[in-house]
Amino acid sequence: MAKLHTIVVGRLQTNCYILQSDSTGLVVDPGDEPERILRFLKDIAVKPTHIIATHTHFDHVLGVETVRAKLKIPFLIHRDDLSMLESMQTRVRQIMGFTVPPPPKVDQFLKDGESIAFGHDRVKVIHTPGHSPGSVSLVGQGFVLTGDALFNQSIGRTDLPGGDLDTLVRSITQRLFTLDDDTIVYPGHGPETSIGDEKLANPFVGQVAKRVP
Repeated sequence: MAKLHTIVVGRLQTNCYILQSDSTGLVVDPGDEPERILRFLKDIAVKPTHIIATHTHFDHVLGVETVRAKLKIPFLIHRDDLSMLESMQTRVRQIMGFTVPPPPKVDQFLKDGESIAFGHDRVKVIHTPGHSPGSVSLVGQGFVLTGDALFNQSIGRTDLPGGDLDTLVRSITQRLFTLDDDTIVYPGHGPETSIGDEKLANPFVGQVAKRVP
């Protein structure tokens, strides 16, 4: 079973995840502080095979290029988020009011349903749009990385360009909520939760939401 490490990075406190299978692994959402990520990988003696972004908002990709160049491994996203990545500098300047470096180069595109192998383990890609058009979740043995789709007692923003609330709710209820209740949810920000807990008590998409006037 894969081992999961969390490194909280950047001004928006993004969860960067290292999935480890023996001496290899995956880097998911290296949103900033790439040197910290690289030091951690060296400390645990892991050589990743891929960098994956659950979506391409700046706080999930700012560290990609440095990690990619140092480790010489491919960067993967869903194709539907490419235009958002390419316009990252303009969007951040307009919406956030500061400047960021040019976006990283994409090497491969993720497809819904495909399996990414690393060491003796693998994750399955599930397209979960709504927070962004190309948002994906990564399902492993007993866990799912949901990016900014589903959080502990919350869901992702849909008021940014490319976001859509109805689409996000469908992604969560029709795709993520089909996973086993004891599946641990590792979100893009904040603490972990479980599918069962969110199905019951999430105020936006859980059973409790149906009782809210």
